[in-house]
Amino acid sequence: CAWHEAEQFPLFSWSSQARGFFTGRFTPEVRDNADLVRVFYSDANWERLERAKQLGEERGVTAIQIALAYVLNQPFPTCALIGAQSAEELRSCDEGSRIQLSRAELDWLDLTSDER
Repeated sequence: CAWHEAEQFPLFSWSSQARGFFTGRFTPEVRDNADLVRVFYSDANWERLERAKQLGEERGVTAIQIALAYVLNQPFPTCALIGAQSAEELRSCDEGSRIQLSRAELDWLDLTSDER
């Protein structure tokens, strides 16, 4: 991220919402999708999910919207590929794309700070 910020080099986020990890459908105990477990199941990511839920509750939005906002609010140009499968999901993504996050919130969500 530091290089992208310094160079203002764009980042295309292929899995901007972590293949649904931030929807709340997954738990550490549900391990039926080996690929998701391999890629996303880590203590750090479970903490990121909890923080996204907390911030979402405070803002009146969902954790998945916070996840999309996280990608789009980086201090360098970003583009997020979304996988909306319904009109409702597309509306959710549109709403998430409009959320503004501070640098402190970005750092808190990324576990590089305990304060926001």
